[in-house]
Amino acid sequence: MFNSQSIAEKTEKTFIPVILTLVDGESLKGAIAVPHKARLGDLLNSSDKYILFKTNTGEPIYLAQTSIAAVQSNEKPSANQLDRSLKQFEQINPYSILKVEPGVDKATLRTSYHQLVKYYHPDQYANVQLPKEVSAYLECVIQRLNAAYQELLEDIERLEKLQKQQNIAQQAPDGDNIHYFGQ
Repeated sequence: MFNSQSIAEKTEKTFIPVILTLVDGESLKGAIAVPHKARLGDLLNSSDKYILFKTNTGEPIYLAQTSIAAVQSNEKPSANQLDRSLKQFEQINPYSILKVEPGVDKATLRTSYHQLVKYYHPDQYANVQLPKEVSAYLECVIQRLNAAYQELLEDIERLEKLQKQQNIAQQAPDGDNIHYFGQ
């Protein structure tokens, strides 16, 4: 009849941010109350008929589990998750940063670069109040895109210059008409 959990353990709840889709198709944003040290899956698979859900306005609602069609996590990345993402950029080669294959031509490289910069540039989000971690992340992405583009562009130009020199050397006559400076 009584279980070994203390009353304090029963009342301690952790709220997990989620987006609920109800059976009728309505979506709700908020947080589900999960017993302390339990997982969301444990709660959803329990025999409890109702779950405590707090809307984003803080209004508590008890929802019947049978009325829930889907649960999607709505947790925002923490600062250390963003830091890990930034460190990940240090280990990626310029081709994968710009999403191009080795041997790419200048036009394709430029197109890919411009598309990515347009998407990640902090000015795109100037009208939105972003957390400082997200702003730092966007700035880091732009720096990596710029560095990768510059590196690959220099490689392509160096290769073009070598090919041009080889073409000139192949077109030159056998040496009869070559004049060296000072001769």
